[in-house]
Amino acid sequence: MPRPLQPIRGTKRIWSSDSTVKADCTLHQLAPYIGRMKTSMARSLVLNWTRPGELIIDPFCGCGVVALEAATHGRRVVVGDWNPYAVLLTQAKLFPPATRKAAERRLHNTWALSRKLLPMQDLRKVPLWVRRFFHRETLRNALAFRDACVQRNEYFLLGCLLGILHHQRPGFLSYPSSHLVPYLRDRKFPRSRFSELYREREMLPRLMAKIRRTYRRPPQSYTASRRVI
Repeated sequence: MPRPLQPIRGTKRIWSSDSTVKADCTLHQLAPYIGRMKTSMARSLVLNWTRPGELIIDPFCGCGVVALEAATHGRRVVVGDWNPYAVLLTQAKLFPPATRKAAERRLHNTWALSRKLLPMQDLRKVPLWVRRFFHRETLRNALAFRDACVQRNEYFLLGCLLGILHHQRPGFLSYPSSHLVPYLRDRKFPRSRFSELYREREMLPRLMAKIRRTYRRPPQSYTASRRVI
């Protein structure tokens, strides 16, 4: 009969500690998600209450914090969510390219396809409130790259795109805006004083930089099966 699982020492400290963002696998930081579970909490649950090879089912997976921790610690994973954004981010984290170089190759191939799809982008089909956040050429490029990712089933690259889509920093694609609640920060950053923040933003170098950040601390090799539904 298997020995009952016992909580490891330091559980209380793990659950109450500050964010471990500087030590976490950087796939956890792929894109923002409101209300995401602290990584140390997910890791504590996985390591305390499951064994390697066991199946973890998460029907409300959110941005995949539990799923990623489970997969990287040798657990089998089946996850799902009603939110397409959550499913996309979880797929991106569970099935990334094996190496940074592989990710960069896939980026260049997908980018080449997006160049062919660029003339097909009609911004009139985009809601006006969305158009307000982007330079028109930046938005056209983002839509073309999105379509290329969909055609190639590049969930990881779509996750990278979502990770740089909107914020106030220069490394993002939108005009200055909140990265959680969609509103423009044009009072704090008026165009008259910050004109450089309202110019077209090149996508490819920003996507390359995002990939470099994402592979700064890559996950351990996945040793168990995982599914996203």
